[in-house]
Amino acid sequence: MKQRLIKLVQWTPFPALALLIFFLILNQFLSPGYLKGNFMSSFLAANASVIIVSIGTSIVLIGGGMDISMGGLLCLVNVVYVLLAEAKVPLAVCLIMCIVIGFAGGLLNGLCIAVFRVTPLLTTFATSFVFGGIALWLMKAPHGSIQREIVKWYFSWLKGYGAPILFIGITIVLWLVIKKTKMGVWIYAVGKDEVKAYASGVPVRTVKLFMYGFSGIITGIGGMVLTTYIGAGDPLIAVSYTMTIIAACVIGGILLTGGVGDAIGALFGSMFLGLIITTVLSSVRDSFYHNFVQGIIMVMGVIGAILLSRVINSVKYKSLGGR
Repeated sequence: MKQRLIKLVQWTPFPALALLIFFLILNQFLSPGYLKGNFMSSFLAANASVIIVSIGTSIVLIGGGMDISMGGLLCLVNVVYVLLAEAKVPLAVCLIMCIVIGFAGGLLNGLCIAVFRVTPLLTTFATSFVFGGIALWLMKAPHGSIQREIVKWYFSWLKGYGAPILFIGITIVLWLVIKKTKMGVWIYAVGKDEVKAYASGVPVRTVKLFMYGFSGIITGIGGMVLTTYIGAGDPLIAVSYTMTIIAACVIGGILLTGGVGDAIGALFGSMFLGLIITTVLSSVRDSFYHNFVQGIIMVMGVIGAILLSRVINSVKYKSLGGR
């Protein structure tokens, strides 16, 4: 039992999990009944897309890469989904196209980075404008709607909990499967030291293509979920998501230098950020201050997670006799 507890505390996503649990308990005391009723189902429905994309982005970060194009890609998936629905394309085809577009966007990033060796930050910064620009070209202003049956299912299945948990669960399972395979080991190896990984026979180019392609697929799923939640098209809907997703990954214990962390940490980090932002912004009436408050929250969350990680590592170091 003691060994399991020690392993839990040493788990890289633990600080984010601890912060999430602390915040849930604190709000339960401050607002009795906070966890009852429709709040949690509404929260999951609204934040499922950010949670899902955070998990996909974390895999790129673990592999030593960087991706800031997910906001633009989410906008593009949203617009295409709605335009197809407006054209009376069958629902199954719409959903498949969301994943295809996400994969194509991720693969484009991977090709530029792995094959043409363009800096990841520069590549994804540029493609974020490409994806966002295409979205604006296809849809000049918010309009349209998707199939009512999927929207109704999303908000009603298992009292609103079912659909968000299903999509998040699928994403987590995909990561856990990959983590157990040789590709999962290679991702961590490339993130730790790309040169040593290459010298050890790891197909670095293939790993990078896989990372970005897989992240694109997850972003496609996230865009599908986001569109189902809002039920309409908006070419600017996810522009502000990028930094929130990166912050969620960092809070979840994933180093931006690569090779350390677990995608599960991104799950806890995004939920923690979402809960705090939802609670605080609901109490700030003037929308002018929303971005300001949100920025402070994100910085405090990142610093809190890093400090907690350092405390845990310090305790671990002392328990080993300072060796």
